Amino acid sequence: MVLKVRNAFYNNFDTGFDTRRIVPTSQLLQRLVGMPVQRNKAIVGANAFAHESGIHQHGMLRNRNTYEIMRPEDVGWESSQMVLGRHSGRAAVEARLRALGYLLEEEELKLVFEQFKALCEQQRVVTDATCRP
Repeated sequence: MVLKVRNAFYNNFDTGFDTRRIVPTSQLLQRLVGMPVQRNKAIVGANAFAHESGIHQHGMLRNRNTYEIMRPEDVGWESSQMVLGRHSGRAAVEARLRALGYLLEEEELKLVFEQFKALCEQQRVVTDATCRP
């Protein structure tokens, strides 16, 4: 496979590797040796393509290249993750609501965001499941 990161610099160098197998291979190795990879490890760690900080999320929503020099799909992850938590901003919450099919007016969004922040005081991460009545 041709290098996807900085390939112009490397003149489209072909490694011969299927980079989409990096994460699955790492996960297999974790199971075989019984030693988990650190969550913050580059490329193969669970947080490698996860964004919780409001500024990172906002940058990702505008242009994913701001914080990711490679696509998660190219190394075996399904996609990037927007982790909604106490550091998340309105842009990320609004984007998640839109993805779920909710288009809110400004005042409604303000109220939902206030409730979201209150919920974040009770739990570290807010998921779709924790928001259901």
